[in-house]
Amino acid sequence: MPNVTLLVSPTCSACPSAKSLFKELRVKYSFSYREVDINSPDGQELAERHAVRAVPATIINGRLTFVGVPSRQSVEMALAPRPG
Repeated sequence: MPNVTLLVSPTCSACPSAKSLFKELRVKYSFSYREVDINSPDGQELAERHAVRAVPATIINGRLTFVGVPSRQSVEMALAPRPG
């Protein structure tokens, strides 16, 4: 099961769209999901580790995958089960 972390900020105007997208996709795909405020200690550590300079930023399975609001299709491809 994919592990999705969304780095957000309360002052980010694009973050609500990203949050909404992932909440909608949780109905169709099985993945663990958490939102982390980039201003929190955990958020700062994640931002440093993944060189995040903007939010929303999506980390999937420990890898920075998207910065900004990704397209639904891009996220679905990233969450789709891999054969084998």
